[in-house]
Amino acid sequence: MNLQDKRQWIVIGVIVIVLACLAAVIIFGGGAAFLALKNQSDSANISQSDDDQNDSEPTEEPTETPVLDSGVILIPFESVVQIFAYYLEDGEYYVGWTGSGTIISADGMILTNAHVVLPDKNFPVDALSIALTIEEDQLPVETYLAEVMQADEELDLAVLQIEYDMDWNPVNKSELNLPFVPQGDANELTLGDSITILGYPGIGGATITLTSGEVSGFTQDGDYGDRAFIKTSATIAGGNSGGLAVDSSGRIIGIPTQLGYGGDDQYVDCRVLADTNKDGYINDLDSCIPTGGFINALRPINLAMPLIEAAAKGEVNIIRIATYEETVELPEDSEILFEDYFDPPNPGWYEWESDISQGEFENGNMNLSLFEENYFSYNNLDLVFTDVILSTYVHIITPAGDASFGLICRYQDENNFYSLEISEDGYFSIWLYLDGEFEALYDWEQTDYIPSSGSYEIKASCIGNELGLAVDGHVLAYVNDNTFSSGDVGMIIETFELPVFKIAFEDYFIFDGSE
Repeated sequence: MNLQDKRQWIVIGVIVIVLACLAAVIIFGGGAAFLALKNQSDSANISQSDDDQNDSEPTEEPTETPVLDSGVILIPFESVVQIFAYYLEDGEYYVGWTGSGTIISADGMILTNAHVVLPDKNFPVDALSIALTIEEDQLPVETYLAEVMQADEELDLAVLQIEYDMDWNPVNKSELNLPFVPQGDANELTLGDSITILGYPGIGGATITLTSGEVSGFTQDGDYGDRAFIKTSATIAGGNSGGLAVDSSGRIIGIPTQLGYGGDDQYVDCRVLADTNKDGYINDLDSCIPTGGFINALRPINLAMPLIEAAAKGEVNIIRIATYEETVELPEDSEILFEDYFDPPNPGWYEWESDISQGEFENGNMNLSLFEENYFSYNNLDLVFTDVILSTYVHIITPAGDASFGLICRYQDENNFYSLEISEDGYFSIWLYLDGEFEALYDWEQTDYIPSSGSYEIKASCIGNELGLAVDGHVLAYVNDNTFSSGDVGMIIETFELPVFKIAFEDYFIFDGSE
């Protein structure tokens, strides 16, 4: 073989070797690439690669929410419950009202307001159901029944314990494992601190509602120290009462408690209870009489700690607001400014008769009657006084069962006066009627001093900014209000759930209260 042939075979051999190497690269490299692609495809349903996650951009900024010290974003909505207060009538349960509460232990202790779970003048409380918040955009689900363990009417705080399912079967509390809110310290709050409030306001929808605000101040009280209330800038509707107020760390620091007026006629939690426009009908044309208002203050969690600790020990105790023990005594030299035994009556009083109400002089009495439920009527003297003590003896002619009656003072016109009342079923209250809307200065409270039948001696003092109410010599309540300083006087009656009520005012005395 010549040299030229050898060179040709060498070139051919090199080409073969190169082609073989290329083939090996294609076979093994392509196979590896295929396996790599296949493995990546099989794991795509589990998670993205770190590079993909780092390169992706969020579509929107996360909502700013309270943050725990650990950095975990938290809105503890699942710890907030809606409480249904039921009353029993004719073998059936009916909802009297609702409120909010907060789960404070895994075994089902719930913190709320006393007025949410205790009976009032209009309704007893025969059962308390607990509706859990499952999802923030869903209605709460009634799941358990609870009992009152601790309640303090003066603080307006209460602690419940879940005891039964909705069929009254006892539950194993140790196995409930409910989501609960850790307790904070209201004494650490300062002006401007952020507060988040959760609850079921009863207006603007039936799902849980969040309101944000700031600490705007503190209210002092001799019995409860420098922080009896935490004032907040948040406007919170009345149904949130008893709900949850947390700090920026997601810890409970307060309970929405104190009701006030929201301004601009923004009353909430109200009902049409009276013929305020005097057209003879109670309907949507009448003014709303508020049974609540806007919550503008929180009870600090620190004031609830004794109740929580007692409830955790299984102790049961309900502290009612104590009525006054002292006796109303008029000054010895108090001048009688006016007296009337209605025989004959003073010409300043009115007589009338309508389908709804009646005022008449009969048998030496001033009789007032109502023939419709949820209505009030009054008679005024058409005189003006400043500081006075009013006194009258009354007896019921036709009982309704739950009607109220009493005295009015500083009457300006049909839409503006003070009313001080007691009721057939043992309750008393003091009201401001302002611009056609009732505002409770002292809401309905029960007492043993009001007899269930017979004759009553009712006294009311309207002196300076102080208003006082007494029955049969026992002082029931004092309040302070400076809305009106003088005006006319008179008497008032009111019906609620039951119609047809008639009462006789046997006399009427006005004493000088300025001495």
